[in-house]
Amino acid sequence: MGSNRVRVLLSATLLVTAGAGGTIALSHGLYANAAIAVIALVLLTAGLNTLLQRTPPAAADPKAETTIPLRDAREQRRLRSLLDLSPAPLLAREPDGRLSAINRAARRLFGVDDRIEAPPAELAAAIASAVPGQAMTLRLTLDDAERAFALTTADLVAGASGTRIAALVDVEAELKAVEAATLRELMQVLSHEIMNSLTPVASLSRTAVDILEDPAPDLDHARDAMRTVATRTEGLQRFILAYRDMARLPPPELRSVALAPLLDDLERLFSTHWEGRVMLSLDRSGAPQHIVADDDQLHAALWALLQNAAEAAGEPGQVHVTLSADAAALRIRIADNGPGVAPENRNAIFDLFFSQKSGGSGIGLTLARQIFRAHRGDLVLGPAGNPGAVFDAQLPRR
Repeated sequence: MGSNRVRVLLSATLLVTAGAGGTIALSHGLYANAAIAVIALVLLTAGLNTLLQRTPPAAADPKAETTIPLRDAREQRRLRSLLDLSPAPLLAREPDGRLSAINRAARRLFGVDDRIEAPPAELAAAIASAVPGQAMTLRLTLDDAERAFALTTADLVAGASGTRIAALVDVEAELKAVEAATLRELMQVLSHEIMNSLTPVASLSRTAVDILEDPAPDLDHARDAMRTVATRTEGLQRFILAYRDMARLPPPELRSVALAPLLDDLERLFSTHWEGRVMLSLDRSGAPQHIVADDDQLHAALWALLQNAAEAAGEPGQVHVTLSADAAALRIRIADNGPGVAPENRNAIFDLFFSQKSGGSGIGLTLARQIFRAHRGDLVLGPAGNPGAVFDAQLPRR
């Protein structure tokens, strides 16, 4: 009994530490650390509740029959007090779908003493469908205000017959801060690109006017100035259209997509566009037959990655594509034999309008990542040290 009590108290202490660590991490924008802390918090809570719900064995000593229940009751009160110190609301979902508030933060959030009689439908659905141990973002309307939460769960007993523990961490302020920072960065990029085009346009236009007002105008000089104005104006128009296309990317229309025809089409397009200049090798041996995705958007994302790889490889060049899959995800690796990504550019490679290539639009990689993330997947730059550049994409297998 004593060793069991020590394990419980240790778990409770770690629980509070994990909850506090998650809050601190979120307040500093460390989202990966926060997710790990929340997952640890839920798993510890599950362990605590298991210990709290255990019934002690019958005492052989008649004198202990009164001391054991009293001691156990004191221990449970102490542990529940420790649970109340967790800053994250903790919920329990019973097999019949009923939700209860485990700690003070949860009771305060939902304004209940124990049972949550009418939980938000999206919360109940998210807890029921969540993958234990994996964090997800959820938006809830509470007290007429919408807020964002990080949610993660753990099961006391595997399967549908056990209780599920869920933790919520309010991330609304952090998300708004990230959105504001992103908007500032976007405005800086837009103003920089637009001013880079408008400044020479204004200067050359004034030059052309001055030339034409001269009694003996140098028409060739004026013509050159206006030609440059036209070129810069067309470039600015392409820039604005590219940004508009990015902003208008619709949500993916998910359906079962046969991979073989899609890959065949990409191979044909590549061989036609890069015939004799860049070779493509495509290893599809580990690919599943189907994936749930928006086939048009997936095609666009993969074509953008192939184009990027071919342009980086140069002529003659090589691009290698490898597909593999497990029960959770389809993984796609695109590698080229070009010079690779400079160390100082690795953090900026997915930034909108950033390009290592002279005359590059800086749209393709950003668009590809946006598409994969809209599918709840991701696109990342492979580790440094590889010859050429390596990009790793993944899509969940739903």
